[in-house]
Amino acid sequence: MKRNIIKIDEEKCNGCGLCVGACHEGALELVDGKARLSSESYCDGLGDCLPECSTGAIALEEREAVEYDEEALKKHRSNTKAQPPEVSIPCGCPRTLAK
Repeated sequence: MKRNIIKIDEEKCNGCGLCVGACHEGALELVDGKARLSSESYCDGLGDCLPECSTGAIALEEREAVEYDEEALKKHRSNTKAQPPEVSIPCGCPRTLAK
């Protein structure tokens, strides 16, 4: 099925993780210091993560992708007991130091 889904440019991604925290679905994760889409079926294509990316590494694109699956997402969350991710940004900006 053709639908909107995020695309991550790994060259631009600095691994800050702000997009991971902004994704209400939990479709993003940090892997080896880069943001990655953990499952296409978890991404609703609304793009809440886009404004958080200061490097412009995330964009929405219309392409063939598996359908958004809210039931699979609920199951994933219950299996992993998903919590909002703890994001640690290596830049040392004041906002990142506040707890």
